Amino acid sequence: MRQQFSTRTRVEARGIEMEERLVIERAVFGLKLKEYRELRRVSQSKLAARAGFDHSYVSRLESGARTPTRDAVAQLADALELDGVHHDKLLVSAGYLPREVSSLLAEEPEITEVLNLLQNLDVPEPYRASMRQVLRSLADQARLVLNDTTVTGAGVAA
Repeated sequence: MRQQFSTRTRVEARGIEMEERLVIERAVFGLKLKEYRELRRVSQSKLAARAGFDHSYVSRLESGARTPTRDAVAQLADALELDGVHHDKLLVSAGYLPREVSSLLAEEPEITEVLNLLQNLDVPEPYRASMRQVLRSLADQARLVLNDTTVTGAGVAA
């Protein structure tokens, strides 16, 4: 009987955790949508009309009461005339994958450059393999640092 209670409690806790994540995702998207709408100086009603939605739908999205579909996010981005990077940021804020992964790296030019080199078939494969190995090593080192700071509670000075 105790085992069932423990398992049930864990399942309920996971359910609550998933609900909390959904609420956070909705809020993040709502804030991002509102930010872009206000930057464009467009009312909720005008945005709704441009995107083909009811005004109340845009209001509920911004308040976090509703979760948009991927198509709805695309329609809103088009209605706001967002460029590719901002379109993708809106998609990501709603929990969807961007159209172009590299757009997420717009603020990380070094990573974008490395990604472009890894995808460039003019770069010899042995060199690209070496780059991948170096990146794996860097990621492993970062994970070790994160684990160490989690265990010790100490920060790492840069």
